[in-house]
Amino acid sequence: MIVDKESIVPNSLAVPSMASFVARTRSKAEVVEADNFANKEGLPLIVIGEGTNIVPHDYVKAVVATLDFNGITKAGAQFKIMAGEKWDDAVKISVENNLSGIESLSGIPGKAGAAPIQNIGAYGSEISDCLENVEVYDRTKKEFIILNKKECQFRYRDSLFKKYPENFIIISVNLKLSKEKPKMPKYKDVEEYFNKKNNSTPNLKGIREAIIEIRKNKLPDPNIIPNAGSYFTNPLLGKKEALYIKNKFPEILLFPLENKTKIPAGWLIEKTGLKGAKIGKIEISPGNALVLANPNRAGFEEIMYAENFIIKKVFQKFGITLEREPRII
Repeated sequence: MIVDKESIVPNSLAVPSMASFVARTRSKAEVVEADNFANKEGLPLIVIGEGTNIVPHDYVKAVVATLDFNGITKAGAQFKIMAGEKWDDAVKISVENNLSGIESLSGIPGKAGAAPIQNIGAYGSEISDCLENVEVYDRTKKEFIILNKKECQFRYRDSLFKKYPENFIIISVNLKLSKEKPKMPKYKDVEEYFNKKNNSTPNLKGIREAIIEIRKNKLPDPNIIPNAGSYFTNPLLGKKEALYIKNKFPEILLFPLENKTKIPAGWLIEKTGLKGAKIGKIEISPGNALVLANPNRAGFEEIMYAENFIIKKVFQKFGITLEREPRII
């Protein structure tokens, strides 16, 4: 394990953040070592991937650990991904092996260990759709255990790991993919993409290429423009609430999801007139109102001010309270 004192916290939002310690773990044994080190120092242990879905304070009084062990094991349609593997690299390999199930999740930044935490999803797919189990280090039991899909308590952008981030460290993710022909995602952007190509039955590679291109046009590259991807989750409303909103704003897009109705948060922000606006040093992307960009490397408080400003504006217009997607550390 490599430990650096008073070190920079990696984060795609480019917040100039420092932590008491930053530890690189390169094996399961070093995960235990990091846990013991944090306990010895009397500090919280915060585990991150590449920092693509966090908003760190300017100073994080904790041991921040990164998971740097990778590898993929394939056995038939079973696909085991180590937590330190880049998620999109795993998707690429699955497509190259003609295994479908996660191709719609192409282009999502971050590491595989972070994927189950918020139950990553895009274009009608979620990682929970094909997840079999997750190996974790249980910090309360001080042992490595396997949690099945049900035990992970997956919901829309939620999981056991998001509810109790201090209890579990994800070691690997085991997926059950499919050898069957993939289905084209039933989303407007994807259908338009293939209509232009006169292709109604794209293969796995074609779907992956389409998703990546569509994402590039919608989401700025955090290596060029610092951002944390979609900053707010899409609100879920009950049937009565959704009907009220639809009657008041007939043009609004509604998507059924389990017993709820999903409303695009980006649409709500755009209709307040904030798309492309600047709030202090923070910029709302002109291409996607869900993205808060931080080109001037503003600090934590400035990001919180912009967040609260947007939440207030949306609530004033629609009576809906937006919720942040990235995790504050």
